[in-house]
Amino acid sequence: MGAITLPPDAADSPDNNEEPPPESKDGPVIDLGKLDQIRNSVHKTLSELTNQMPAPLQQQLMEQVLTPLESIPTDNPADAAKSVARLHELMAAATAVELELQNAFEQQIQESITAGDSTMETALALFDDTPRWQRAVAGLTGGIRDQEVDASSGVVNELRQAHDIRLFVLNGKEATERPATEWESLTPSDRVESQFSRITDLSTGVVKTGEVTSGTERGHGHQAIVLVTDGQHNSGPTPLQTARILGSQGIPFFVVSTGASREAQDLAVVDLEHPDLTFQKDRVRGVMVIRDKVTQGTQFVAEIRHGDTVLWREQLSAMNIPERRVEFDFSVDQVVEDLRQLQNTDVDAHMIPLELEASVSAAPNESELSNNQQSMRMAVMTDGYRLLILDGRSRWETRYLRNVFTRDEQWAVSSIVAGVGTDQPDLPRGEETGQFPSRRDLLFAYDLIILGEVDPNLFQPHELEWIRDFADVRGGGVIFVDGNRRRLEQLESTAVAGMLPVEWSADSLLTRPTGIQLTERGIQNPALKLSTDESDNEQFWTELPPPRRVTRVTALPGAEVLAEAVFASENHPLMVTRLFGAGRVLYFSSDESWRWRYKTADTWHQRFWNQIARYVMPRPFASSDDYVSVDTGAISYQSGESVDIRVRLLDLEGRPAVDASVEALLWKDGKVVSTVNLPADSQVPGIYRGRSAGLIEGNYEVTVRAAGYSESALKARGEFVVLPPDTGEMSQTGANEALLRQVADASGGKFLREEEIGSLPSLLSPFSGGRVEEGDTPLWDSYWWFAVILTLLTIEWGLRKRAGLL
Repeated sequence: MGAITLPPDAADSPDNNEEPPPESKDGPVIDLGKLDQIRNSVHKTLSELTNQMPAPLQQQLMEQVLTPLESIPTDNPADAAKSVARLHELMAAATAVELELQNAFEQQIQESITAGDSTMETALALFDDTPRWQRAVAGLTGGIRDQEVDASSGVVNELRQAHDIRLFVLNGKEATERPATEWESLTPSDRVESQFSRITDLSTGVVKTGEVTSGTERGHGHQAIVLVTDGQHNSGPTPLQTARILGSQGIPFFVVSTGASREAQDLAVVDLEHPDLTFQKDRVRGVMVIRDKVTQGTQFVAEIRHGDTVLWREQLSAMNIPERRVEFDFSVDQVVEDLRQLQNTDVDAHMIPLELEASVSAAPNESELSNNQQSMRMAVMTDGYRLLILDGRSRWETRYLRNVFTRDEQWAVSSIVAGVGTDQPDLPRGEETGQFPSRRDLLFAYDLIILGEVDPNLFQPHELEWIRDFADVRGGGVIFVDGNRRRLEQLESTAVAGMLPVEWSADSLLTRPTGIQLTERGIQNPALKLSTDESDNEQFWTELPPPRRVTRVTALPGAEVLAEAVFASENHPLMVTRLFGAGRVLYFSSDESWRWRYKTADTWHQRFWNQIARYVMPRPFASSDDYVSVDTGAISYQSGESVDIRVRLLDLEGRPAVDASVEALLWKDGKVVSTVNLPADSQVPGIYRGRSAGLIEGNYEVTVRAAGYSESALKARGEFVVLPPDTGEMSQTGANEALLRQVADASGGKFLREEEIGSLPSLLSPFSGGRVEEGDTPLWDSYWWFAVILTLLTIEWGLRKRAGLL
């Protein structure tokens, strides 16, 4: 991008300084003289092009554009508005002819190649193999001969004869100035930055050059911006706004588009939709989003692999569409088992970070291969979860829930049914399965609590506080399953009231809903995906057997309704969730999900409850040893994000270590790059938390250092990766001519294609009324400079003499 600054005494540009004509009540006054000038100019330009066109297109241009153009009246003010409208119509017709001419040209080229024209084929291959930035640099600085630049023929050299110019390279959000003389002495491969940014920002860098003022006032001198780009802006503020500001200051954009607007043959992995966390025994289900822009019917392969092990593969036939969604389903059990064998035996790895690669095979004549693959990262749980079920009666819902989780080897379940009318009138307490934990830390050892219609009077006040702290402090998950006895409503007057996501109505029971419907939040929630296809999943939920009774509740502010029971008059919340402190709570207004087993047994019922349980409960620690457990949250972060680090520290007797001095060390490339202080959690003994500063991209490892512990004792480590910004830089291979035309129009400039770059000097000539001449003056040949130097030496001699230094 070149910012061209004109001399202060340059001639005024008529395009930039001429005041617009006054407006009448009916709209702007049209200058008939200018209208006639425009019509004649367009007619002359198109007439000159006609002689270079094939005969059929010559006739088409003559009949559809040139002849009607001659008949446009430009001498009657009453017809001026109609003449302008007609002129726009003819320009659209000319654009259509231009497109046909382009297609005819491409067809002629293809016929020449088919006929065996090796010269044409070689020239096209050389052009296609030359990167856009090299073609842009060559166009600005001159033709390339034997890897050297013929600067005398370059646009930059020609512009320097009449303008003061500054040259910048836009790289990400930065604009690096490069002296014009430097561009004349380097080979094309040295012309630009060796490393390109993963983002393209066509606005921020322009503003940073200092050529754009903060307001909308016109500039003092005449300036212009020449922007050479493919127009694929994917980061930062819109360049259209910058162009409008430039235009209001009298600074137009002259935009040169590099590359073809037509999308090249290309396959690309655009996105991967998959769970971030899964169990070792589970199957990974998701969607690979592919940009399929190759010839329809072309065969290619999509696959997901770990190293040399192919986990999923599918043969596909190209459809030539912008976005294609391909579902995948595979097991990671054996891969994770192999990785566990390589782990340190002194460390328990509860979560294995897994990095896979999703890819599509290269298609013939594909333009860009770097976008054919994408990394796929997830954490795989190797240990099971602990679940506590509490209910006041043996409902069908409770029985089936207990069966669902007990049959799954991933879960350790403790189920308690207590209260009036049961075998246990009082709540059993202790440290065994089937007993309510007698200590707070024992309750905190669970991952999830499902609380049914239990009489709140069965609990001691401090036990209800433990349940509240289980979610608020420990970060555990709590699911409330309501019924028709209004037991949960009684919790509104207890210590757990603050964690409830709903409030009850006076008339609390609704009967006979006609169906179930996901809300927008529910549609987007992975926990409610019972089908990988979004539309099929939404339809599937409407076909599930609805409950017979629903408790009438209202979602509180800050809560999200995931699903609703459908009634004739209006819908009512069925599933409501909210975050509470460090944990999450979920409320069901019905206890009849067991009806979903009708004719399908556990197929959907079990899958739903497994998914919803993982959504509600917290992530476990990634790894642990005898003394320390480490968790770094997500398996991956974006560049600049901070990482929350959670550590549990035990003393020599296995009890929580309190008031210890604990730090987390962040390692990258074998070196400690950051130290994070971990203060003790005042609510949970033995837990220490901290947050890192924003991190740059790379692979990180976290170790723990604590006073009184040796390095060899604290072996557990956490791992995560910081990803570069995901901008889709390589997902679009064509030039965005539509955006570039808008930028040029918004600023009052002009749009050019790369083959028209040579016309820049003539287009920019109105911005300068003079000529910049450079020359050298040898100082030793100038009597005036000799006199100045002699005078300075005389003054110095006089001062020294006065000071007594001579």
